[in-house]
Amino acid sequence: MTTATSPTAAPAASFALALPVGWARLPARAEQTAQLAREVDRIVREALPDDLPRDSAEPLRRQLRRRLTDAVEEAGRAGANAVYLPASMDGFALPVSLSEAEVDDESETEPVRIVADLLSDAGQLDGLRDVDGAAAARTAVTIASDQAEGSWERTWSRRVVYTISVPHRPGRWVVLTWSAVYGDEPSERLADALVELFDSIMTTFRWTDVPGEDPTPVELAVAAAEEAR
Repeated sequence: MTTATSPTAAPAASFALALPVGWARLPARAEQTAQLAREVDRIVREALPDDLPRDSAEPLRRQLRRRLTDAVEEAGRAGANAVYLPASMDGFALPVSLSEAEVDDESETEPVRIVADLLSDAGQLDGLRDVDGAAAARTAVTIASDQAEGSWERTWSRRVVYTISVPHRPGRWVVLTWSAVYGDEPSERLADALVELFDSIMTTFRWTDVPGEDPTPVELAVAAAEEAR
């Protein structure tokens, strides 16, 4: 984005996404630490139930609680409003996350011009998207890391970003960042599939706070799915 942007003081654009069952939304803003702690505790209880032997489970609970909290707080310091994480199934969680942020554009540049600049800078002119009537840029990059993770000596991250103009709030942008981590050929194929999943999820994106408009049946269904998670 060639124009100046700054993180917003508070979220001002409401939207809903139909995420897979069991995904958790972890609030990342500094004033939401109590909410974050409750959500982290819920995730830890589900991953490591109370009926497990305390001596062996408690250190794992502390480690998981610390890792989740640190990761979300780091995202918050980077400007995220929230981080979404998949549910753990049989002790396995998909190596993927979604972060949500909002920024303000301090110029008066038209959204389509900003989107065009973003795509031009990224060399991805095929990334123009219409997201529930809003001009948006879809950009993707693969980031390498020398940091080991589990059995992987090195890791890579497929990072896909949707930068979406808020049509009913001029100057406001929603930024959704999807990161799928992999460390070998099988997990790379999984990362590619997870990127396809994110693109499918983005087809369910709906604004829920358009002034003067009643929510459509689709918007109500998406919002209900969001509340049921």
